[in-house]
Amino acid sequence: MPRPAPARELTLRLDAMTYGGAALGRVEGKAIFVTGGLAGEVVRVIVEEDRARSTRAHYARARLLEVIEPSPDRITPLCPHFGFDATSCGGCHWQHIAYAAQLRFKTAIVREQLQRIGRIPDPPVRDIIPSPAIWQYRNHAQFHVTPDGHLGFQAARSHRVVPIDQCLIIEPSLQAWLQAQHTVDHAGQQRLSVRLSTRSVQPARVSALCGAGRLAPISNFQFHVSPDSFFQVNTDLIETLVDQVLAQLELSKADTVLDAYCGVGLFSRFIAPQVTRVIGIESSISAQADFAINLAGYSNVEFHLGRVEQVLPTITAHVDAALLDPPRAGCGPEVIDAVVAQQIDRLVLVACDAATLARDVRLLLDRQYTLIEVQPIDLFPHTYHIETSAVLQRVQA
Repeated sequence: MPRPAPARELTLRLDAMTYGGAALGRVEGKAIFVTGGLAGEVVRVIVEEDRARSTRAHYARARLLEVIEPSPDRITPLCPHFGFDATSCGGCHWQHIAYAAQLRFKTAIVREQLQRIGRIPDPPVRDIIPSPAIWQYRNHAQFHVTPDGHLGFQAARSHRVVPIDQCLIIEPSLQAWLQAQHTVDHAGQQRLSVRLSTRSVQPARVSALCGAGRLAPISNFQFHVSPDSFFQVNTDLIETLVDQVLAQLELSKADTVLDAYCGVGLFSRFIAPQVTRVIGIESSISAQADFAINLAGYSNVEFHLGRVEQVLPTITAHVDAALLDPPRAGCGPEVIDAVVAQQIDRLVLVACDAATLARDVRLLLDRQYTLIEVQPIDLFPHTYHIETSAVLQRVQA
């Protein structure tokens, strides 16, 4: 358990950026995580949380007091709400870092996670694909509501809601909607999820569709997405992600393809015309309805409602290739066991969490698969989050 740390100031050099957004330095062998720091800098910090040497976790967290030697990659943040204290918005983590450096750091983080957690000495990680737009790119936002009805985002590592009147990473139509919401009249509501849509409705209990703009078509197809269904947030890169996954699957007309965690059918919609059969598995009821609409007209597609680890063992068809696109928690051992039991030759694993990606890849490597390539894609500029697609091939016995 963390113990109260003395008001101890340190001066140290920061060596790397970490998954989670902080910069990493070391003092007498102990890892010091500094929020707001930047690799290559010499900084003065104050330790706020220290982990006992007797525990497995041997590290400390510190608050930045002064940048003594700044990195050339440090820039002035554009957003007035950006920062690292309790009064600052916690939505973005890296607005103080030049975008080219963000890309370098994210590629290095994916490689480091695969080395440390995945125990892969030299993982085949490609350079990250950048976002065409680094501002105004999000088509979806989840706002929190203050007790007096104002919208905002939570401060970093806190449940405190910071009221905001502008957000530089949401699309212009969402920004216009935000500025029009002086207060939100929803008794007892703590969160409001807002997404661009082709139609406009009033905010519902926990969700809203903002119709001032609309979700751009993906490869000339307009997806139907309910307020409670997941969809990728960076409109400009969705088509790139789809193209990347399709190429990695190496589809042929005779294939039967599994789309696990298929959601509203983003990938299935483009896989279906190229193969004999698509098997989708998804646990979300709202996504089930969206999937039926988005895949209407394709008789070679079937949908199974339920958890992947429960549904997949009931599939008797031979699966030639599989796409796994789990939520942030990743697949985990039960799903990996079910996948391995199907003896699927080619897997594409899409992940938005580098740590769970590395864990799941390790589980597959231990079960007769080999890692072919890992392609990071920057769907989330100015945050530490990284979308990644990894290709694995089953080793023939």
